[in-house]
Amino acid sequence: MALLHWAITHLNHEKFYVITVHHNLRGKEGERDRDFVKEYCLENNIVCEIYEEQIKEFCDVNGYTIEQGARIRRRQIFKEIVDNKKADRVVTAHQQDDQIESILMHIFRGSGIKGLCGMEEDDGIIVRPMLNVSSKEIKQYLEANNIEFVQDSTNFELEYSRNKIRNVVLKEIEQVYPNVGNNLLRLSSISNKMQQYIDSNVPQYEKTIDGVSINIKDIEKKDIIASQAIINAVEAVSTRVDLENQHIDSILSLIEKENGKQVNLPFNTIAIREYDKIVFYKDEYKAIEPTKFQFGEYVVGDWKISVSDKDNGGLRADADMLEGATITSRQSGMMFKRYKGGTKSLGDYLTDIKVPKRIRDYLPIIAKNQDVFAVLPYEIADKVAILDTTKRIAYIKTERMKDD
Repeated sequence: MALLHWAITHLNHEKFYVITVHHNLRGKEGERDRDFVKEYCLENNIVCEIYEEQIKEFCDVNGYTIEQGARIRRRQIFKEIVDNKKADRVVTAHQQDDQIESILMHIFRGSGIKGLCGMEEDDGIIVRPMLNVSSKEIKQYLEANNIEFVQDSTNFELEYSRNKIRNVVLKEIEQVYPNVGNNLLRLSSISNKMQQYIDSNVPQYEKTIDGVSINIKDIEKKDIIASQAIINAVEAVSTRVDLENQHIDSILSLIEKENGKQVNLPFNTIAIREYDKIVFYKDEYKAIEPTKFQFGEYVVGDWKISVSDKDNGGLRADADMLEGATITSRQSGMMFKRYKGGTKSLGDYLTDIKVPKRIRDYLPIIAKNQDVFAVLPYEIADKVAILDTTKRIAYIKTERMKDD
């Protein structure tokens, strides 16, 4: 409420709006908190959007704890808001005590240097302008400006790890080290400087069709640079939260293992050795329901397909030759004749171009019965290639959807 009050008194009301995520976990008390924010915004002529979430069901489906699931779902919502250009950033009221708790939790999880840095002030999605403001200063601001607020009773329930850190562990540590909070913040500052140096030397990952990859030669030394390269790769496809040293060691062990060996990571993330690379991807493929090929934009399985008569950077094909075709998954007996190439089974073609086996049954195939016209997003067949006699061109852009 302190942050919202400051925004109302210092910013143009048209420059921001409020979102509140209702987790539907705390019954009447949760509804009270939601309605308190909604009414406060109404009184101050601020737009307020409420996201009604069923967090318990979300956690049950995905195998998360309530604490994990609530955090992940909030992050997904924030990312969707920024990705959809509804806002440049989502501003949260994370404050100094939250930062101290986060650093301590990362230490207990066996974090590397990046975890010791704590939360970023601006991570590209969330801006946290109050990270250097103490809870004491916030309470003083609330009292000085006579600002009402409500207390979340679950903040004192010790079954949640953050609450136990805040209400028990930190208080015990402070009995021995009264300046533990300031010391952790200083550690964060030092770690940030070290992290900047490491980042300037870390090899970059490469994007793959369903994730990212790292060249094995870049991480063979198994040093801090290699560990950071792995953390960056995991973060590109999932989240580094709950990624521990044991996970990093398991990934590094793939260097000595044969092709196809894999490591299961938190949040349905997989690391797999493929030839001279380690590939990171989310094991969440969707089956393709047969769909009529047509102009327009639509989603098929994991893919967003845009078919246009204007150049969109996608594959080019003779639109008239594609009339009556279907977008489907690969079927037994399908044959494919490459553009200016020979004819072979679709399976052999996918092997030739080294498409990972894990995604072969989830690729969108444009076909009529067993006759393949295009393997998206890779290549068109010879028979639908653009010729001098072509009257209409279909530009077919294929992008893999992400459930972040």
